[in-house]
Amino acid sequence: MGSYTIIGRIGEGGMGAVYLGRGPDGRQVAIKVVRPELAQDAGFVARFREEVASAERVASFCTAQVLDHGEDAGRAYMVTEFIDGVSLKDYVKEHGELSPGMLQGVAVGVAAALVAIHSAGLIHRDLKPANVMLSFSGPRVIDFGIARALDVASGLTMTGQLVGSPGWMAPERILQQQVTTAVDIFSWGCLVAFARNGINPFGTGDFSVMSARLVHADPQVGDLPSPLDRLVRAALDKDPRNRPTARDLLLTMVGGESSEAAVLSTMTAWQSPVPLLPQGQTRVLGDEQQGRPETPRGLSGPPQGNGMPVAYGAQPTALDQGPGSRGAYDQRTSTRPGGHPATVAAGSPMESPTLPSGPGARPPSGPPPAPSGPQRESRGRGRVLLAGAAAVVVVAAAVTGWFVLKSGDGDKPSSKGSAAGPAPLPSDPLVVRIDRKPGWPSQCYGSIGTLVPTTTVAKTVFDDADKCDILPRWSPDRKSIAFTRATAAANELWVGNADGSGTRMITNQMSGRSRVAWSPDGKRIAFLAKVGTGRQIDVVTLSNPSALLQLTNDNSGKDDPAWCGSRVGFWSDRTGTQQIYTVDANKAGGPAIQVTKADHDVNDPSFSPDCKQMAYTDQPAKTDRHLWITAANGLGTPRQLTSDATRDMDATWSPNGAWIAFARGATEKPSIWAIRTNGKDEQQISPKNQFMAHPDWS
Repeated sequence: MGSYTIIGRIGEGGMGAVYLGRGPDGRQVAIKVVRPELAQDAGFVARFREEVASAERVASFCTAQVLDHGEDAGRAYMVTEFIDGVSLKDYVKEHGELSPGMLQGVAVGVAAALVAIHSAGLIHRDLKPANVMLSFSGPRVIDFGIARALDVASGLTMTGQLVGSPGWMAPERILQQQVTTAVDIFSWGCLVAFARNGINPFGTGDFSVMSARLVHADPQVGDLPSPLDRLVRAALDKDPRNRPTARDLLLTMVGGESSEAAVLSTMTAWQSPVPLLPQGQTRVLGDEQQGRPETPRGLSGPPQGNGMPVAYGAQPTALDQGPGSRGAYDQRTSTRPGGHPATVAAGSPMESPTLPSGPGARPPSGPPPAPSGPQRESRGRGRVLLAGAAAVVVVAAAVTGWFVLKSGDGDKPSSKGSAAGPAPLPSDPLVVRIDRKPGWPSQCYGSIGTLVPTTTVAKTVFDDADKCDILPRWSPDRKSIAFTRATAAANELWVGNADGSGTRMITNQMSGRSRVAWSPDGKRIAFLAKVGTGRQIDVVTLSNPSALLQLTNDNSGKDDPAWCGSRVGFWSDRTGTQQIYTVDANKAGGPAIQVTKADHDVNDPSFSPDCKQMAYTDQPAKTDRHLWITAANGLGTPRQLTSDATRDMDATWSPNGAWIAFARGATEKPSIWAIRTNGKDEQQISPKNQFMAHPDWS
């Protein structure tokens, strides 16, 4: 298969079969090959390639590093490290709850893995005990970068068209609401409670029973040591906005500091759950597999040998060559260090590297040294002292200068393209207004289309040559697009399928050329409505367009609704200048919270995915417009994001919250740009020869 030789079959997963392979340098790898029916799904294959390419950038701290991907005989595949270990699921099933030391190591290690995964702009989406391997080098998270690809193959997924596992899924996934990194935090809470108690905090049952409990029932987390007790309860909050981030979890567990001493103090005696074998021996699945490893049809590489070494456990989808492994260092470039273990017992074959100390001390350059002597050796009862996963992170940082865990890191630029640096530009398509020719706003030639930011490829979705279609918005599940259609007689709210089919008018009672906003469950839309002689923010129910909820009842000018959680934001000039406000999305005429208090106009509010921040257009003068960010509760201090001399407006957050896209330039010849939320890496993402505006990413 490509440059890899197939040795034998390991097992089967939701995406396809997993094979043990050998790379050109002789290293064992795990190769996951897409099922034939999925290989025929163009949407899946495209998303699979994008997600695996992103997964290759994930730092290998406490994860199974993705090494390669490709296609052979029409079958897409991905190559990962091979982890020799036992899954957390199987370990608990056989041995019961974890010891306090192992529990701390798993909690910290999985949190560290999530920091790396989220920093690369990915969401695991299927974190569960079967996807955590307990290995010689500590807990390792596997199978990230796959679940989202399966999401697009909706006709091939299982119960409820959801990709995930009952009992480990966040409530918002079951409700098919917006998916953010918070879904992985919820799964982390379930996983840690399971490791401590031996049972899922929501019990057991079929999909419908577990779904109901996850959405409505309180978790039973048992007696957890501090600070895991409060962290797990916070992680299991029903509202994703109230959950901590992976970075929050990690820093709290290591004492809220970022120094080597603070993290290394979390080291625990890690009893390896994998029985040590004499050097040269390998694990085999069963007698029926010995001597007959299976090669997938149409893929090159004959099986080799009579015994098939595999990961010990049910979910062996990754590679590790044991203590002393240099991970991807020998196979890929020096900018991709592999999973070098933090430390082992003094006197063991692989001791921890000496960290530099003293003023101005610098980490040593180059890759970690290769181990000497046997890579696996039983000493005493096979007890190997390994650092907790946080120590893995810190030593990797000290040796390679890679990754510093410190509050506020995300606002500091890293080398562009670094595997452990800020999240790369996402490939999630934006929905945009594409102008057939310039003229806006005096003349409207708008069509609705999509734009892939990483390729600057745009295509038209709704193309009515004689229509003015503007201000598109993705539905939360990205299966539908809402937009405004301006006609000579009225302004109308329309909804259509993402493939361009099924367009229908929802209401013709819009006031002006206004944008709209979807509810998190995708069942309602907020819009600017004509009410008497005034303009109010109304909510329409798609299944019953005549059912309207009027959220505002004042006579001020207002526009640009945005919806996140239970709040709808908009601008209003009730104080004389345009300022941002939010109101309760479920209450007619409820009180408004003022978010901005500038002495000039601000408008175009846009919530961050976690609803905690808001980007907006600051407009001190008609021709002077820049983007700013502030806290969505009105208590924060605004900060300026863009400062270009041209006009910037229509901000929209990327699904992972790391980037903001916006329209820039003269109103009749706009283009789409993107910028990190820390103000770095500003770049045009729309084609140079096309005019487009009104982007929406989330």
